[in-house]
Amino acid sequence: MVPRVAGVFAIVVAFIATGPAGTAGVAEELPNRAALFVTLPMTNGFSDATDALVETQGLVREALGTGEAVRLVDRLQDSDAVLTVLGRGTGYAELTAALQELDPNVVASPFTLRASERYIEAMIAVGPCGEAATSATRQSKSASCYRKIFVGLGDRDVRQRASKAARNPWAACADALTKDVQAWVTENASRLLALHR
Repeated sequence: MVPRVAGVFAIVVAFIATGPAGTAGVAEELPNRAALFVTLPMTNGFSDATDALVETQGLVREALGTGEAVRLVDRLQDSDAVLTVLGRGTGYAELTAALQELDPNVVASPFTLRASERYIEAMIAVGPCGEAATSATRQSKSASCYRKIFVGLGDRDVRQRASKAARNPWAACADALTKDVQAWVTENASRLLALHR
């Protein structure tokens, strides 16, 4: 009876050491992907949370979690970059007003959208930004701080074809935002990893 128990124990130990099937090498690959911390805007250490922002942050995290360009981390100090979900809204006038409030050192591309079109706005920050990493209106004291705004617009074609009940315009905006964030991270991955080490 003892040899069987020892054999089973050896198999269990081997399984724990190697992990489930198909995951060999995953632990080695993860450090080669940029680590991203997703958060909400902060003021004096407090999160500027609203129900809409918390929901939007969840949608963005979920969309980012399905991609392969980044690995999400739960602590700021473990990240190579910080993605702050700044807000969501509808229409050109609202987005223009939000972009005009930004610190002039934040990189923001021009965006066009219809009056009824929804968007999600987020900012990626890299380097020693201090409190400016989670606030687009605060100026960073460091010249090495880099911040860029991303705006995710819902896919107009998909939304028009979907039934009214199946539409989730905020999820479509999060998916569009995620595509741009992942493209940016992929293009800058080697620099992000070098800066964090």
